[in-house]
Amino acid sequence: MEVLFETHPAIFWQSGKIDVVQHKAKVESEKVLHGDSAVDGGGMSIYGSVLHDGGVYRMWYQATPKDWDDENMTFVAYAESDDGFTWRKPELGLVELGGSKANNLTNLGVHAPSVFIDPDAPESHRYRATGCLQPGIRGIHPGAEKMGYFTFHSSDGLHWNLDTTTPRWDAVDVITSVYHPQQQRGIVAMKFNPNLRGYMQRVIYTAEFRDGEWSKALPALIPDDFDNICAITRGFASGDYYGMAMLPAGQGTVAMIWQFRHRLPRFGTLNSSMYGVVDISLAYQREPGACWEHQSGRPDFVSCSDHVWTQGGLYSASSPVEVGDEHFLYITGAGFEHGYGFDEKGESRPERVKERHALGDYGIGIARFPKYRLFGFRAHPDGMLCLKLDVPEKPWEMRLNYACVHNGSVRASLNDAVSGERLGTAAVLEGDEACARLEWDEDARESMGKVTAVNVILSMEHATVYAFEIVSA
Repeated sequence: MEVLFETHPAIFWQSGKIDVVQHKAKVESEKVLHGDSAVDGGGMSIYGSVLHDGGVYRMWYQATPKDWDDENMTFVAYAESDDGFTWRKPELGLVELGGSKANNLTNLGVHAPSVFIDPDAPESHRYRATGCLQPGIRGIHPGAEKMGYFTFHSSDGLHWNLDTTTPRWDAVDVITSVYHPQQQRGIVAMKFNPNLRGYMQRVIYTAEFRDGEWSKALPALIPDDFDNICAITRGFASGDYYGMAMLPAGQGTVAMIWQFRHRLPRFGTLNSSMYGVVDISLAYQREPGACWEHQSGRPDFVSCSDHVWTQGGLYSASSPVEVGDEHFLYITGAGFEHGYGFDEKGESRPERVKERHALGDYGIGIARFPKYRLFGFRAHPDGMLCLKLDVPEKPWEMRLNYACVHNGSVRASLNDAVSGERLGTAAVLEGDEACARLEWDEDARESMGKVTAVNVILSMEHATVYAFEIVSA
C-alpha cells in the first residue's frame, strides 16, 4: 500500500483540523526464539532477515555458539515457521561445528546477513544476500581477499556463493538490504564512520541493485544536531545511526533507523562513542533518489525502555514481514547497554563480555503493528484530505487503511482532477480496517476507465487515514 507520509506526492491539499501522527509498534513481552543449542547457545541476534517464501516464514540470523570464548566469529543460522511465532531449526548438514554438521548453520558466514529474493534472476541467483566479511574470523564464508561489504547469490537461500572475491563496498560492520517490488530494485543500506563535528559518527550510505548490477554507495542519512537533542532529552550525550531496516511502501520507502544514543566518555584518536542504547525511529523516502525525511519530532517507533529484555538496546531484521493483518519486525533486545564489555579506554574486558552473554539471554522477539500503519493523517475532530491520483484506463478499486474512534467516519467523493466535476461518492466507512474496499455509487463506477486523473476527497471525522492503494477491478 501507499503509506501516507507527510510529503507523499499524492497529497494535493488538506483542510480542517488534521494532524500528522506516527504509530508506535508494540513489543511482545516474550521472545519467540532463544539460543538453545551448540550453534546459538552463546546468543542469537536478528542481525539478519525474515521472508515469507513459499508459504513459510524463513529466518536468517546471527548465531553465537555455546562454546564462545570472546573470540570474533561469524555464523549465520536458519530457522522456519508456519505462523511467525513458533520456530523450528532444521538440520541442514552444511557447516561443521564441534565436529558435527547436524545443525542449522548455512554457509553464508557473514556479519549482519541480509537476504532478499530477486524475482527477475535465473534460478541459480534467485536469492541475493549482503554482509560484512573479515577474512580469518571463525565461521566466515571463505574466499574474501580482504575485509569489506560483499554480495552473494543462491538458488535455495542455504547454499551461498560469493559474487566476487573483492569487496563490493568498503566496510565498517553493519549492512542491510531489501527488495522493493514497486521500484523493481534492491536497496542496500550500510554504515560508515566518518569524523563529523569533532568526533566519530555513524552514518548511513545507500546503494541499489537493479538489472543484476550493484551501484556505488552514496551518503543518504547523516545524523544532525536534532538527533543530538533527541538523545539529550532522553538523558544521553549525543546520537547517531547504527543501521536501519527498510519497508517498501508503495512508491516510497520507510526507514527504521537504529538510533544509537551515546553515553560519555568518548575515547581514542577518533573520539569514538562506544557506550549507550539503541532505539528505533522512522524516516521515509518518497521515491528513488529523493532525500530521506524524518517524522516531525523524531519520536521512537520502538523504544528499548519498553521491556526489561530490551533495556540495553535493540536491533532489528532488515525489513518487517507481513503476518496476517500485521507487520512483524523481528528484533533482538540486549539486557546490557552497548559497550558494556569495554572499559573507558575502549579496551575489551573479557570477564564483562562473558557476563553480558551469560546473563543477557540474547534472543529474538517481535515488534508488531497493523500493516502499513506507520504515519497517518488524523482528523481531530474533523478535516478533509484530497489525494490527486492517476488511475487505470479500465475499472479500478480503491482500498483504504484507516481507523475511527468516538463513532467517527470516513466519507469519500470522486472528482475529475481536470474539470473539478463531482463524479460520485462512496459508502461511508466506520470502525477500523487495514484494507477496506471503497464501495462507489453507480455514477462513480460509470466514470471509471473514462477519467484517468481524479481527486479522491476524504472527509474525516474522528478518524485517521494511514495508507491506500489503487488496483484493477
